Amino acid sequence: MRRPVPSKSSNLFKRGIVSIALALVSLFIFASPGKSQTFERSPIAADKNKPLQTPTKTTAPTKQQKSQKPGQSRQSPAQEPNSNAPLNSGCVFEDILVLDTIRIVFVQLFGYPPNSAIPVTVTQTNAGVVGYALTPAGPFAPTLNTVVNTDSDGYGESVDVYTQGQLVGTTTTYADTPFGPTSYIFFNVLPQCNCPPIPVVP
Repeated sequence: MRRPVPSKSSNLFKRGIVSIALALVSLFIFASPGKSQTFERSPIAADKNKPLQTPTKTTAPTKQQKSQKPGQSRQSPAQEPNSNAPLNSGCVFEDILVLDTIRIVFVQLFGYPPNSAIPVTVTQTNAGVVGYALTPAGPFAPTLNTVVNTDSDGYGESVDVYTQGQLVGTTTTYADTPFGPTSYIFFNVLPQCNCPPIPVVP
């Protein structure tokens, strides 16, 4: 008795189904929330030739200062009084960090001693409002010590520092270096972000 010979189209169909199934299985096996999630990256910078003041608990929320290469002007952040209570600033994502969410900060150094290892401490004005870690999984601490290696021009950039909102409140993130503090980022940690409704366009 002769066995039925499967047609070429039937074989191609089965191979297609197997390929799709394998692709889906590999997606579930190799994909994880930590790897697929992207985090906003924000620099905190210091120019050895343009020293900045250490921020205090009275630092007002301002748009974060962008780091720039030497030769470009950079101004010290303005400082104004405010309270340590969380601010109801809607959805201004420059400074809002919802509890348990993560943002990346990294340190940029300009004009520092060339070809050097510069110790840097990422810290904050109100300890515990945010936590810092070298991985998104933690463990998170109120400060984090790292080293920035500079090139022959005295420029260096740190590893990513994962910053997580841990307590409701406000704090200012900056880094201490042997030559003074960096610029800062103001964080307003809220339990949630209540965005205003999007208006319906007729």
